Amino acid sequence: MKKLLLSLTLACCTFWATAQLTEQSRISLITCDPGTLVYEKFGHTALRICDSTQHIDLIFHYGVFDFDTDFFIPKFIKGATDYSIGLCSTHYFIASYAQRGSAVNEQVLALTLPQRQQLFDALVENYKPENRLYRYNFVFDNCATRPYDMLLNVIDAPLLCTYTTEATYRDIIHGCIGWQNWTAFGIALILGAEADQTAGNEGAIGFPFCLRDELDATWIQTAPDTIVPLVTTRHTLVDKPSVPIENTPWPLNPTAVFALLCIAGALLTWFDLKRHSISHWFDVCLFGLTGFAGIVISYLMFFSLHPLVHANWNLLWVNPLWIFMAIIAPLRRCVSVKRRTAFGMALLTGIGLITQWCVPQTFHPANVLVIVLLLVRLIPYLWSNNINPKNN
Repeated sequence: MKKLLLSLTLACCTFWATAQLTEQSRISLITCDPGTLVYEKFGHTALRICDSTQHIDLIFHYGVFDFDTDFFIPKFIKGATDYSIGLCSTHYFIASYAQRGSAVNEQVLALTLPQRQQLFDALVENYKPENRLYRYNFVFDNCATRPYDMLLNVIDAPLLCTYTTEATYRDIIHGCIGWQNWTAFGIALILGAEADQTAGNEGAIGFPFCLRDELDATWIQTAPDTIVPLVTTRHTLVDKPSVPIENTPWPLNPTAVFALLCIAGALLTWFDLKRHSISHWFDVCLFGLTGFAGIVISYLMFFSLHPLVHANWNLLWVNPLWIFMAIIAPLRRCVSVKRRTAFGMALLTGIGLITQWCVPQTFHPANVLVIVLLLVRLIPYLWSNNINPKNN
């Protein structure tokens, strides 16, 4: 089957490589609204090649990946995931997004016939099996930046753009996913201070909706005193209401859950001190999960190729050292070690609490509640001299 598909692909590439577009042809930028899955939240961008004379109506898009690829998740976490250019009929592409319930909009581009032909040839060349893969970067090399870069390569006239944005990368990201849901909490946890830099025009084009708005505000200077809009016409190919940002209901969203845990942790600490004992089961879970999250953040910060995840101040309070605290917490004969470790973790976590308001990084509101919970649960270990070793 794979050999048959490869043969068909090569045959199609050979056919399209010789195809000459006519004056009736047009090239459009396609922007698709978000879906419900995490990787659909930012929308999608594609290029449409349409020529009724040649019976060509194709979609090229740089967003194809395969979950079944060997070690897909580890590669994605590291930022070493290869995506590929996809190709399908416009009818199939539109139908798939209509079925998903996502709107699809088209911007027809003011390209000359030679420019349309050059862009079509470049897309066909990219679609060849030996050229199809590219190293994906979720901000700077993705489904939106690739079409934009290809447009710049074929437009040989100056471009004038009135689009500006003061939004940071974090503003744009959370504008797509919201704040009060668990996806937002996780993303806010792994994004570092770099995400709070202003994206500007160059950074914003990595997001499909920003690219769409930027092209709407772009003109081509065809002569010293003549400019024409880059987008000639706009069409709605699939008319669907925008998918609202899904915020987790209050009792289950991160802020509410950690507020309840914080109260439960405070009550548990009070009972522990009163009973001269420590509820190790709670601490092993809390410290262990925090330490595991710290391992992920440390890996992303120091080893990942992803952008925007470095210089992350969250590492002060959610770090791998909590794993050690989780291991020694239930041990009975390590009272002094636990006390010294708890003091060090309390100092580090306290600094992490202060940074929530005084460093150039935006944090999720639930962070403070988690930090307070960690500090509260360290109290029994700091007062371990007053706890019966038999119960410790």
